[in-house]
Amino acid sequence: MPSKEPSLQTIALTSLQGKEGFIDLSKGQKGTVVFFLSPECPLCQSYSLTIKQLQKTYASQGFQFIGIVPSKDFTVADVIEYRNHYQLKALPLWFDPNLNLAQFCQATITPEVIVYKPNGQKVYQGRIDNWAYELAKKRKLITEHDLQNVLEKMSKNQAITFYKTKAVGCFIN
Repeated sequence: MPSKEPSLQTIALTSLQGKEGFIDLSKGQKGTVVFFLSPECPLCQSYSLTIKQLQKTYASQGFQFIGIVPSKDFTVADVIEYRNHYQLKALPLWFDPNLNLAQFCQATITPEVIVYKPNGQKVYQGRIDNWAYELAKKRKLITEHDLQNVLEKMSKNQAITFYKTKAVGCFIN
């Protein structure tokens, strides 16, 4: 019997309530934004306001936002504390304890973001913007808003082809 190829929508994740779930791309009419996050990564903490603002702006335009914690090193309490402290209560957070989704998506850094069209086509992967350009090095002025630019194009139904930027942050392991 041939094995079924994994897809974004068939890789099991674990909710904060301990239930198994999957990413449902149909919930993002315009697209789905997947953030790989680590509660102890300083850049994930620093980007929480930006994530919250992007979600507030684009969720109402038909985008689904999901946070993935790719590790078995964090407890539910750790993730809830992170979510509450950084006011990310509107962002659904899921565990990827065996890194199956991270490996499938080829995500290697937190924070790293991937944007999918409703049909499952990946259109962007990488950094949120160019604020952090190396570990412990940040610009005073952000000049490239990569994720926001992708969401703007998609919200206006403009053509977009896949592109990738280098994410900076903590390694997924």
